[in-house]
Amino acid sequence: MMPSLFRTPTPLDLISPVLLAIVMQELSISARAELQVTGEPDAIQVEATEASVEELLSAVRKAYGLRYWSSANLSRSVSGTYAGPLQQVVSRVLMLQGYDFIAETSEHDTIVAVYDKSVAPGSDINLVVSRPAPPPMAVPLPSRQEQMRGANQLGQAVKRRLLGF
Repeated sequence: MMPSLFRTPTPLDLISPVLLAIVMQELSISARAELQVTGEPDAIQVEATEASVEELLSAVRKAYGLRYWSSANLSRSVSGTYAGPLQQVVSRVLMLQGYDFIAETSEHDTIVAVYDKSVAPGSDINLVVSRPAPPPMAVPLPSRQEQMRGANQLGQAVKRRLLGF
């Protein structure tokens, strides 16, 4: 029997190249993502290159104290420069990426909740977009003749009450 030039690989022989490939892929992904956040809360600038929405929100949280919660997967990639007030920048990024969210800003705080449509109240409503309420329906005023008739009836009722009729 001739000796074989090939040997059967051991599990360790198979795991090493797989782990190396995973590590290389992770390093190449994180090496591509870039994120820079600058400015004051009323005028921030975010420059992103293939960063996830999660990374962007985390960077804004660290820089400005943004509070956010999410039931959605925030892995969508963001690239571009966004500038403006804190809530406007965060809202623009989330809307452009197709997320549903609610944002509330107070004097000292900005809070954002990002949710899946399946979890959302009223599931197809983006509560950040506000529309003015429609004007109330106009109620027609009574004619001058009807007003006079009502005044006369009221006057007669008061007279009866006062005079005891």
